[in-house]
Amino acid sequence: MKRKIDVQNWDRRDHFEFYSKFKEPYHGVNVSLDISILKDQCKKAGKSLFLAYLHRAIIAVNKVEALRYRIIQNQVYLFETSHVTMTIAREHAPFGFSFVAFNKDYNVFEAEALKEFERVRQSKGLDLSVSRENVVHFSALPWIEFTGITHARDLESEDCSPKITFGKITQNNGQWMMPLSVHVHHGLVYGKDVADFIQIFQNELNRID
Repeated sequence: MKRKIDVQNWDRRDHFEFYSKFKEPYHGVNVSLDISILKDQCKKAGKSLFLAYLHRAIIAVNKVEALRYRIIQNQVYLFETSHVTMTIAREHAPFGFSFVAFNKDYNVFEAEALKEFERVRQSKGLDLSVSRENVVHFSALPWIEFTGITHARDLESEDCSPKITFGKITQNNGQWMMPLSVHVHHGLVYGKDVADFIQIFQNELNRID
Protein backbone atom coordinates (compact mmCIF):
# COMPACT_ATOMS: atom_id res chain seq x y z
CA MET A 1 0.00 0.00 0.00
CA LYS A 2 1.20 3.50 -0.82
CA ARG A 3 -0.22 6.99 -0.54
CA LYS A 4 0.58 9.84 -2.94
CA ILE A 5 1.92 12.93 -1.19
CA ASP A 6 0.41 16.31 -2.08
CA VAL A 7 3.81 17.94 -2.60
CA GLN A 8 2.38 21.45 -2.99
CA ASN A 9 1.03 21.31 0.56
CA TRP A 10 3.81 19.16 1.99
CA ASP A 11 5.94 20.64 4.77
CA ARG A 12 9.00 19.18 3.01
CA ARG A 13 8.19 20.69 -0.39
CA ASP A 14 10.90 23.35 -0.47
CA HIS A 15 13.61 20.91 0.61
CA PHE A 16 12.38 18.24 -1.79
CA GLU A 17 12.38 20.62 -4.75
CA PHE A 18 15.77 22.06 -3.80
CA TYR A 19 17.65 18.79 -3.27
CA SER A 20 15.95 16.95 -6.14
CA LYS A 21 17.77 19.26 -8.55
CA PHE A 22 21.14 17.94 -7.35
CA LYS A 23 22.96 15.32 -9.40
CA GLU A 24 24.00 13.81 -6.05
CA PRO A 25 21.13 14.38 -3.56
CA TYR A 26 22.27 11.69 -1.13
CA HIS A 27 23.80 12.32 2.27
CA GLY A 28 25.08 9.76 4.73
CA VAL A 29 26.55 9.08 8.14
CA ASN A 30 28.64 6.34 9.70
CA VAL A 31 28.28 5.36 13.34
CA SER A 32 29.15 2.46 15.62
CA LEU A 33 26.38 0.62 17.49
CA ASP A 34 26.56 -1.59 20.58
CA ILE A 35 25.38 -5.05 19.58
CA SER A 36 26.47 -6.82 22.79
CA ILE A 37 23.01 -7.68 24.14
CA LEU A 38 21.70 -9.13 20.89
CA LYS A 39 24.94 -11.02 20.28
CA ASP A 40 24.66 -12.65 23.70
CA GLN A 41 21.00 -13.56 23.11
CA CYS A 42 21.76 -15.13 19.74
CA LYS A 43 24.70 -17.10 21.13
CA LYS A 44 22.55 -18.55 23.93
CA ALA A 45 19.69 -19.38 21.56
CA GLY A 46 21.89 -20.70 18.75
CA LYS A 47 20.40 -18.15 16.35
CA SER A 48 21.95 -16.20 13.47
CA LEU A 49 23.18 -12.82 14.68
CA PHE A 50 23.11 -11.49 11.14
CA LEU A 51 19.43 -12.32 10.59
CA ALA A 52 18.57 -11.00 14.04
CA TYR A 53 20.11 -7.57 13.51
CA LEU A 54 18.81 -7.39 9.93
CA HIS A 55 15.27 -7.97 11.22
CA ARG A 56 15.65 -5.33 13.93
CA ALA A 57 17.05 -2.89 11.37
CA ILE A 58 14.00 -3.18 9.10
CA ILE A 59 11.74 -2.86 12.16
CA ALA A 60 13.51 0.43 12.93
CA VAL A 61 13.20 1.60 9.32
CA ASN A 62 9.46 1.04 9.34
CA LYS A 63 9.10 3.13 12.50
CA VAL A 64 10.51 6.22 10.73
CA GLU A 65 8.07 7.66 8.22
CA ALA A 66 10.70 9.56 6.23
CA LEU A 67 12.50 6.32 5.38
CA ARG A 68 9.36 5.08 3.63
CA TYR A 69 9.08 7.95 1.15
CA ARG A 70 9.85 7.10 -2.49
CA ILE A 71 9.95 9.07 -5.74
CA ILE A 72 8.06 7.39 -8.59
CA GLN A 73 7.74 9.20 -11.93
CA ASN A 74 8.48 12.55 -10.25
CA GLN A 75 5.77 12.01 -7.64
CA VAL A 76 6.38 11.35 -3.94
CA TYR A 77 4.68 8.39 -2.28
CA LEU A 78 4.60 7.15 1.29
CA PHE A 79 4.66 3.37 1.55
CA GLU A 80 2.98 1.65 4.45
CA THR A 81 5.84 -0.85 4.70
CA SER A 82 9.41 -1.14 3.46
CA HIS A 83 10.99 -4.52 2.78
CA VAL A 84 14.52 -5.92 2.56
CA THR A 85 16.74 -6.30 -0.45
CA MET A 86 20.08 -7.73 0.66
CA THR A 87 23.32 -8.58 -1.10
CA ILE A 88 24.15 -12.25 -0.58
CA ALA A 89 27.66 -13.69 -0.95
CA ARG A 90 28.20 -16.84 -3.01
CA GLU A 91 31.02 -19.32 -2.50
CA HIS A 92 32.21 -19.57 -6.10
CA ALA A 93 30.63 -16.52 -7.76
CA PRO A 94 30.03 -12.81 -7.14
CA PHE A 95 27.21 -11.75 -4.85
CA GLY A 96 23.54 -11.64 -5.83
CA PHE A 97 20.49 -9.61 -4.81
CA SER A 98 17.70 -10.98 -2.65
CA PHE A 99 14.25 -9.86 -1.55
CA VAL A 100 12.67 -10.61 1.82
CA ALA A 101 9.27 -9.22 2.76
CA PHE A 102 9.02 -7.59 6.16
CA ASN A 103 7.21 -9.50 8.87
CA LYS A 104 7.02 -8.43 12.52
CA ASP A 105 7.19 -12.08 13.53
CA TYR A 106 10.90 -12.91 13.59
CA ASN A 107 10.35 -16.64 13.06
CA VAL A 108 8.41 -15.98 9.85
CA PHE A 109 11.00 -13.44 8.66
CA GLU A 110 13.86 -15.84 9.46
CA ALA A 111 12.27 -18.74 7.58
CA GLU A 112 11.60 -16.64 4.48
CA ALA A 113 15.07 -15.09 4.58
CA LEU A 114 16.83 -18.45 4.86
CA LYS A 115 14.82 -19.76 1.91
CA GLU A 116 15.54 -16.67 -0.20
CA PHE A 117 19.24 -16.53 0.66
CA GLU A 118 19.67 -20.19 -0.32
CA ARG A 119 17.88 -19.50 -3.63
CA VAL A 120 20.32 -16.66 -4.36
CA ARG A 121 23.36 -18.76 -3.42
CA GLN A 122 22.26 -21.43 -5.91
CA SER A 123 21.62 -18.92 -8.70
CA LYS A 124 23.87 -16.87 -10.96
CA GLY A 125 24.01 -13.20 -11.86
CA LEU A 126 22.41 -10.28 -10.03
CA ASP A 127 18.75 -11.22 -10.67
CA LEU A 128 17.36 -7.70 -11.06
CA SER A 129 13.82 -9.09 -10.90
CA VAL A 130 14.02 -8.64 -7.13
CA SER A 131 14.07 -4.85 -7.57
CA ARG A 132 11.08 -3.12 -6.00
CA GLU A 133 10.13 0.43 -5.08
CA ASN A 134 9.39 -0.12 -1.39
CA VAL A 135 12.69 -1.64 -0.29
CA VAL A 136 15.76 -0.67 1.67
CA HIS A 137 19.07 -1.67 0.11
CA PHE A 138 21.03 -3.55 2.77
CA SER A 139 24.57 -4.86 2.48
CA ALA A 140 27.19 -6.22 4.84
CA LEU A 141 30.97 -5.87 4.92
CA PRO A 142 31.81 -8.32 7.73
CA TRP A 143 35.52 -8.10 6.87
CA ILE A 144 35.87 -4.33 7.40
CA GLU A 145 35.59 -2.17 10.50
CA PHE A 146 34.83 0.82 8.30
CA THR A 147 34.52 4.43 9.39
CA GLY A 148 33.24 5.68 6.04
CA ILE A 149 31.68 4.31 2.88
CA THR A 150 30.32 5.40 -0.52
CA HIS A 151 27.96 3.62 -2.90
CA ALA A 152 27.79 3.04 -6.64
CA ARG A 153 24.67 4.80 -7.92
CA ASP A 154 23.00 5.79 -11.18
CA LEU A 155 22.66 9.51 -10.57
CA GLU A 156 20.18 9.83 -13.45
CA SER A 157 17.69 7.35 -11.98
CA GLU A 158 14.85 7.95 -9.53
CA ASP A 159 16.25 5.39 -7.11
CA CYS A 160 15.91 6.92 -3.68
CA SER A 161 15.74 3.84 -1.45
CA PRO A 162 17.78 4.16 1.74
CA LYS A 163 21.07 2.28 1.68
CA ILE A 164 22.18 0.70 4.95
CA THR A 165 25.46 -1.16 5.40
CA PHE A 166 26.70 -3.22 8.34
CA GLY A 167 30.41 -3.69 9.07
CA LYS A 168 32.74 -5.96 11.00
CA ILE A 169 31.76 -6.59 14.64
CA THR A 170 34.66 -6.08 17.03
CA GLN A 171 35.12 -5.98 20.79
CA ASN A 172 36.03 -2.73 22.51
CA ASN A 173 36.34 -2.48 26.31
CA GLY A 174 34.10 -5.48 26.78
CA GLN A 175 31.42 -4.27 24.34
CA TRP A 176 30.75 -5.69 20.89
CA MET A 177 30.48 -2.83 18.40
CA MET A 178 29.23 -2.84 14.81
CA PRO A 179 29.83 -0.11 12.19
CA LEU A 180 26.66 1.15 10.53
CA SER A 181 26.37 3.33 7.43
CA VAL A 182 23.14 5.05 6.38
CA HIS A 183 22.71 6.88 3.06
CA VAL A 184 19.45 8.64 2.18
CA HIS A 185 17.96 11.14 -0.29
CA HIS A 186 18.18 14.61 1.28
CA GLY A 187 14.95 15.74 -0.39
CA LEU A 188 13.06 13.07 1.53
CA VAL A 189 15.08 12.37 4.67
CA TYR A 190 16.75 14.84 7.01
CA GLY A 191 19.52 14.40 9.56
CA LYS A 192 17.00 14.21 12.42
CA ASP A 193 15.22 11.34 10.65
CA VAL A 194 18.50 9.45 10.36
CA ALA A 195 19.25 10.14 14.02
CA ASP A 196 15.80 8.82 14.96
CA PHE A 197 16.44 5.64 12.98
CA ILE A 198 19.83 5.10 14.61
CA GLN A 199 18.37 5.54 18.09
CA ILE A 200 15.42 3.23 17.37
CA PHE A 201 17.76 0.63 15.88
CA GLN A 202 20.00 0.78 18.96
CA ASN A 203 16.92 0.34 21.15
CA GLU A 204 15.94 -2.69 19.07
CA LEU A 205 19.44 -4.13 19.44
CA ASN A 206 19.09 -3.71 23.21
CA ARG A 207 15.66 -5.34 23.35
CA ILE A 208 15.56 -8.63 25.23
CA ASP A 209 13.03 -11.17 23.93
